[in-house]
Amino acid sequence: MKKHIIFLLMVFISFISRTQCGNYIIHESFTSTLPTQGGTWSSNSMIVLTSPVRTGTHSIGFNGTGDWVRTPQISNPGVLSFWYRRSANSTAWTLNIQTSPDGITWTTRGSITTITTTYTQYTLDIGSIGLTNVFIRLLDSRASGAHERYVDDLNLTSTVSSQNLLIPILSSCSQTLSSSLTYTLTDDGGPSGPTLTGYGNNINRTVTFSPSDNTKLLELSFTQLDLETGYDYLYVYDGPNTSSTLLATLNGTTIPPNITATNSTGQLTIRWTTDVSNVGTWGGFAVTINSTSPVSLPVDLMSFDGVVYPGFNLIRWVTASEYNSDYFQIERSTDGEIWKIVSTKTASGNSNTKVYYSYLDNIDEFTINYYILKQYDFDGKCKTYGPISLDNTKQFKKVLKYVDVFGREVDQYTNGLLFELYEDGTMRKIIR
Repeated sequence: MKKHIIFLLMVFISFISRTQCGNYIIHESFTSTLPTQGGTWSSNSMIVLTSPVRTGTHSIGFNGTGDWVRTPQISNPGVLSFWYRRSANSTAWTLNIQTSPDGITWTTRGSITTITTTYTQYTLDIGSIGLTNVFIRLLDSRASGAHERYVDDLNLTSTVSSQNLLIPILSSCSQTLSSSLTYTLTDDGGPSGPTLTGYGNNINRTVTFSPSDNTKLLELSFTQLDLETGYDYLYVYDGPNTSSTLLATLNGTTIPPNITATNSTGQLTIRWTTDVSNVGTWGGFAVTINSTSPVSLPVDLMSFDGVVYPGFNLIRWVTASEYNSDYFQIERSTDGEIWKIVSTKTASGNSNTKVYYSYLDNIDEFTINYYILKQYDFDGKCKTYGPISLDNTKQFKKVLKYVDVFGREVDQYTNGLLFELYEDGTMRKIIR
């Protein structure tokens, strides 16, 4: 008989290929308090077992007639998934998957009667039923008997992205993460993932994560790394795709320090690859993803120096990068103790490329002059560079003009190979 709701036994990966990123509210390795993520499940007289267990350390066993485990009321439900094991027994029983709008009246949406002595996955698309809010219950129905049915890795895919905090990399996709939540990213197997035998072979998946708040930066913090050494790799890119700057190439078992995006979008792209075979079972990886505020870093100053000219000093500096940089302030002193502000220059604000700055300081005292450079952030923080010293005690011959290598007259600020022509007929070669 054709049913309106088709209850399918599926291979986990084929199920996931229908979803965007395969996010889950997952209940793996049950304990007596039914640990949850994204919602609290409750139980009747089910018991916690250390054997048999599919992954982790605990499963839940049905202990008598009418046993059940259920969710609270869930809005915008998606796909229910769980692993089920049932021993051979002469007593008839059924595991019913039921829904309810109020937690009182229940409707059976699918049933399991098949004997399976190894864990098998079942899924049911609750979202296709069209309910806005729903309770979900797994109910064991039988006359009596010992706990011979077991449930593990019970999870629910929500259509509300903020409720989906565990993200196994099961397909190539993109995902926007709520900046107020912490997510867990895992491979598709191992203790952290949903596959008992470890992560798969011939994997090549790319996922781009974006913070919901574009003023935030995503940050990865690894809690597990156990990849087949020299064969399986996790790549982290600073931006929206694999053409972005490569931040990390991870392999083996050494947990790296935290990895934080530095690009203006706060995005990170993860590429997960494995070779054709795994020798043994590898644990895979687990990493939390948080959104963090950018840290105001000092300007990366490449150089700060000066050049002496007749009657003035050329002060110049170069930055390799700037973040939150408001302005620069140049101060001069003749004794290194008392300083006078001689100029301010507006900074570039935020930059990842070289920025060149300069200032011409007219000199009326022929002495040694000292200069410091102060950089101010938009939040008022300041960092001082220098001092540098320029010797203005030497007298200079009067410069008539500057010419380039072709004999063309140019100004004194032209870059390249130049010649200074003096009033006494001599000349000097300079390179800027």
